[in-house]
Amino acid sequence: MLWGFVAVALLFWGRGVFCGWLCPFGALQELLNLLARRLRLPQVTVPFALHERLWPVKYIIFLGLLGLSLGPIELAFAAAEVEPFKTAIILHFLRAWPFVAYALALLVGGLFIERMFCRYLCPLGAALALPARIRIFEWLKRHKQCGKPCQICARACPVQAIHPEGRINPNECINCLKCQTLYYDEHTCPALAIQRKQRERAAMGTGGRT
Repeated sequence: MLWGFVAVALLFWGRGVFCGWLCPFGALQELLNLLARRLRLPQVTVPFALHERLWPVKYIIFLGLLGLSLGPIELAFAAAEVEPFKTAIILHFLRAWPFVAYALALLVGGLFIERMFCRYLCPLGAALALPARIRIFEWLKRHKQCGKPCQICARACPVQAIHPEGRINPNECINCLKCQTLYYDEHTCPALAIQRKQRERAAMGTGGRT
């Protein structure tokens, strides 16, 4: 039932439904990063030029796993351990120390770079992003001022899925909806703030004439 829902969601909304709302390991990273922020641990903002060169790594990992799956099944299962889901979620870290150390290292990295594993290493996220390219709707709204010059949404995006020119990369978006919250905020979004002020001035002018 879960994967049936994810398959339908891919067609309508893309990979973000699973990656942003259903993935337990993604949620674990997010909660730990939230705790790190509360404890005032420094957060690393990866330069976008480097960031867009790192996110293809997960696609390379996925293609490697896909190729290995055509060979000996034991090798494919061993390579699939690049995904720490089994260690952290299914077995609750009750495994041999190399698996535990690997999963913990990813979680520690996520304390400083939010959802580091999701961004750069997750082969499942890559696998979901590929069929999601045929999604039916482009429902994430943007103003013409987004990125030119406004960068408010880009700075708020937890996985840097918004390009500097304002375009949202749907293959990297986790549908956190922070950009959409800002899109409709008349006090934060510069485009809407201008419209709000114009309405207020027009209302004051009308009130003055009456």
